[in-house]
Amino acid sequence: MKTRFILGALALTFVSVIAGVAVASGDGASSTEDTVLIYNGPSITNTHAAPTTPAFTSWCSLDGPCSPSVQLPMFDASTGERRGQIYVWTKSFVSSADGNTICFGEFIWFDLNEGSVYVHSGSNGTCGGFMDPSMKPPTHITGAGQVVGGGGDGTIVGGTGKYAKWTGTYTDRVFVELSFSGGANYYDQLFFSIHRT
Repeated sequence: MKTRFILGALALTFVSVIAGVAVASGDGASSTEDTVLIYNGPSITNTHAAPTTPAFTSWCSLDGPCSPSVQLPMFDASTGERRGQIYVWTKSFVSSADGNTICFGEFIWFDLNEGSVYVHSGSNGTCGGFMDPSMKPPTHITGAGQVVGGGGDGTIVGGTGKYAKWTGTYTDRVFVELSFSGGANYYDQLFFSIHRT
C-alpha cells in the first residue's frame, strides 16, 4: 500500500513537471528561448568586413578603436549540427598589475542559419586568467604555451531574420590554449548561450 502511494505520488509529480515544461515552452508572450552553441578547434583570423549596424559603430567608437579578432564555425551544443559562424571584434585590453588577468570588450556577430544576432560585452566585460600549467597544461598545441580560462557576458543589441526582435543577454565560457611559439591558438570548449528575454 505504501509503495503504491509513493509510486502514485511520483507519477503525479512527473506529469506536473511535464505540464509545466509544456506551458513554459509554448508560444506565449512571456516565453524565453536559449540558443546554445559550441566550438572546439584552432583560431581562425577574422577577415570579414565589419557589420554595418549602428550598434557596432557605436560600440567600436566608444573606448576604441576596435580590431577584428576571430571568425569561427558554430555548432549546436546538443546535436552537433553546424548552425553558422561568428565574427568577433575586440578592444580596450586591460591587464591586472601582476599580468595574470586580462579584460577587454568584444562585439560578436552570430551569423546563423536563421538570421543574425549582434551582441557585445561593453568595454571590459570579457575576462580571462592564466592557469597554472601544472594544474591545466595545454593538450592541443605543441611548443611553448599556456591555458587561459575565462569568458564574458553582455547584451543582445540587434538581429535579423528569426532574431530581429530578440532582446536579452549572452554568456560565453572557454579555455583558450595560447601558443607562444607562433602556432595557432586553440579553443577548447568555447561555449555560448544566447538568452532571449
